[in-house]
Amino acid sequence: MHTNTEINLGPRLKKQRIDKGFSQAKLSKSMGISPSYLNLIESGKRKIPVSLLIKAADQLELSIKDFSAESNKRLLSDVMDVLSNEIFDDLKITNHDTSNFIGSNPNIAKALLTINDTFKSFKEDMQNRLETMDVTSGDINKPTRLPVELVSDILQENKNYFHDLEISSEKLREEIGLEIGPNIGSGSKLTKFLETKHKIKVKIVTVSEDEKIVKRFDEKSKTFYLSEMLTYTSRNFHLASQVAYLEASDLIEKVIQKNNIESEEVVPLLKLSLLNYYAAAFMMPYEDFLQSAKLHRYDVEILMHHYACSFEQVTHRLTNLQRPGNEGVPFHFLKTDIAGNVSKRFSLSGIHIPRHGGSCPRWNVYTAFLNPGKIHPQISKMPDGKVYFCIARAFEKGVEKHGMPKSFVSIGLGCDMKYAKDLVYSEGIDLKNKKLQMPIGVSCRICPRTECQQRAFPPIDKELILDIRYRGTSPYVTI
Repeated sequence: MHTNTEINLGPRLKKQRIDKGFSQAKLSKSMGISPSYLNLIESGKRKIPVSLLIKAADQLELSIKDFSAESNKRLLSDVMDVLSNEIFDDLKITNHDTSNFIGSNPNIAKALLTINDTFKSFKEDMQNRLETMDVTSGDINKPTRLPVELVSDILQENKNYFHDLEISSEKLREEIGLEIGPNIGSGSKLTKFLETKHKIKVKIVTVSEDEKIVKRFDEKSKTFYLSEMLTYTSRNFHLASQVAYLEASDLIEKVIQKNNIESEEVVPLLKLSLLNYYAAAFMMPYEDFLQSAKLHRYDVEILMHHYACSFEQVTHRLTNLQRPGNEGVPFHFLKTDIAGNVSKRFSLSGIHIPRHGGSCPRWNVYTAFLNPGKIHPQISKMPDGKVYFCIARAFEKGVEKHGMPKSFVSIGLGCDMKYAKDLVYSEGIDLKNKKLQMPIGVSCRICPRTECQQRAFPPIDKELILDIRYRGTSPYVTI
């Protein structure tokens, strides 16, 4: 693997300046330089001195790491995954080339990913159509773009933290009079608030009335229906989400507009994600939740009981703790099913999570399926030498009723190894023992470990030689 030694930061500075609403004249004046000099820096014709970079970061209310190569690690991983396709073999593109390109042209790199997503969706869609072709249907215009990755990218770009939503949810908690703790009757207070302020009645639907419903809001009759089969934590979360829908829709629309999202496919999914974000902030208020997390050393199960929330809700909330000046541990988060389909992914730890699934089977988020219900810690070492401390837990999801279909999902939460001591799950583990480090990769196509007996494909950067006279740990012999 080649490493990048020098990256032009001008294009990144330009993007951050535009995102923050600064003109060249305004930023250059605050930095003590001329607009023409700033233009040369942003166009890549001049390198920016560290002293000026610090001034720019201060003016834009950013940290130096927002300009560093670390900020594009996920983008690099995604683009490398795309370029690992055999159709690019003849181009001899190196990791060094790709890293330099992304450092100078992150938006063009994102455009490449968009094209790849469209192509991949189109290819899969056409395959599905060929397998289930109905020539009489005339349905040939089904859209191939999936918005889930675009929403994931938006959350990543915002570090999964939305300050305006946090402040609004805190004020609303005070208005309703919610307290912290598992025995405060949050559900009853939220129900009363919906009825008193919004004239909305909450009705619990029995299985005999409708066994398929989870929730439904009837605006005409002003009735919010919830299934009796929901757990206590799920019911409260749906109530909080409904409160967010009524109280914070305008604020969420502003967040969507600020991120320049106009796609009719992306907007609804992003709005749903932000409603859930608001609900989580509402149930687990930032300051109190962060203090509790630190006090109990990020013990997820204690936090579950303290805030009456589920494992998924708590672990997802832990990734939101990025308030400037008062941050928690920067985590990565991964949710997958037993087939390896990744439905949620987010990374502040720096670990690379594949864009379209196909992750390394050695990750504990997959091995957790072998023993569901138990939290599995793992020290993971990536091919670039970076080490991470991760926990994972698989569990069953679905309505608790005989005969109802259920599914298994697994959630992984992890951080850079330097934060491992802050997590209760590292107790009793010799963190300095390198023998405990599990060698993992991002995906087989871009992983250099040819000795791995779980390798499914040969690495893209090595020439493959098949030797029928020899078989090692891996079936692939390379030079």
